[in-house]
Amino acid sequence: MEDRHAVEPDAAIGDDDVIVRLSVPSRVHLTLIDLGQAGYRRNGGVGFGITAPRSTLAFVSHPSVDLSVLESCGYLPVEITTLTKRLETLMIQRHLTQGLRLVEVQMLARHVGFGTGTAVALASLESLFLLNDLSVDPEFLRAHCGRGGASGVGLSTYFTGGFVFDAGRRFNPAPIVGSDAFDDVAEIPLEMARLDMVDWPIGVLVPPNAPGISLEQEKAFFSWRLPLQKTEVFEITYHALFGALVAVQSRDYDAFCASINALQRCAWKSAEIGLHGNKVRACLAHLASIGCDAVAMSSIGPALIFWARDFDAVFAAVASHYGPSAVFRTRPDNVGRTLTHG
Repeated sequence: MEDRHAVEPDAAIGDDDVIVRLSVPSRVHLTLIDLGQAGYRRNGGVGFGITAPRSTLAFVSHPSVDLSVLESCGYLPVEITTLTKRLETLMIQRHLTQGLRLVEVQMLARHVGFGTGTAVALASLESLFLLNDLSVDPEFLRAHCGRGGASGVGLSTYFTGGFVFDAGRRFNPAPIVGSDAFDDVAEIPLEMARLDMVDWPIGVLVPPNAPGISLEQEKAFFSWRLPLQKTEVFEITYHALFGALVAVQSRDYDAFCASINALQRCAWKSAEIGLHGNKVRACLAHLASIGCDAVAMSSIGPALIFWARDFDAVFAAVASHYGPSAVFRTRPDNVGRTLTHG
């Protein structure tokens, strides 16, 4: 599992520099929900925060906005430019006198399924205001970070962790696209429920030789596969809400595992898994065969999340089969990001 760590070479931190340091949990996204041709809402989803892997970032004051170190972490130049312009626009609109420079960042490689794009956007925006001695509420940051076009799970877990159900946005007949296809989000997703995620042990497997899906591939996939049929939307909604959400609230491990496995067979998640050819599907089958009670692909993958009653034995078997660098242990995160400022 590839971890990216980058330090800005020309940005030595002085003794008098004010530094904002953040540590952000990853988010597991179990499924989008309403991707139909018509209905009450658009998108929505369920997911939760996990304690590891984390994105850690350090920012200092700077005359302008410098996020160039993100290129060493797999960001495309256009992505860096888009986020930079967003922060510069807010500096003008809010009359901010200090910009910021990202001087250190450590995170997983992008497009694995853990929401690093949302984490970096929110961390950059929050740090910009803190470096100007301003504190803004989470709703402002959610509305101005440019994320959440498809789902609001990561917008919520950034601040609070936990298991989140968001009901998306009001229905819009426009073509359905992924979060990365939005430059601006006019209506942030509506958070309906946030629960503490039960502390069941969790394993994460990033399947070897299964690269992440590119922005272009994701865009083409949304265009080709959507909209879903009504019956497909209804099935996803049932397993996500009456299955996963209720199981977390009632601490029902068996029902939770059954709903997670059912979601993998639903039209949308099954199609996402299919994007990776047989590589991810073969890993899903193998994990089930060695004793996993539930396995889920996070977002568009390829990262897989697994649960097992005999967790230590199953984890050892996974590490032996795929190699210790491809798998790690984690726990639910019910706290959200932590930060220091000073």
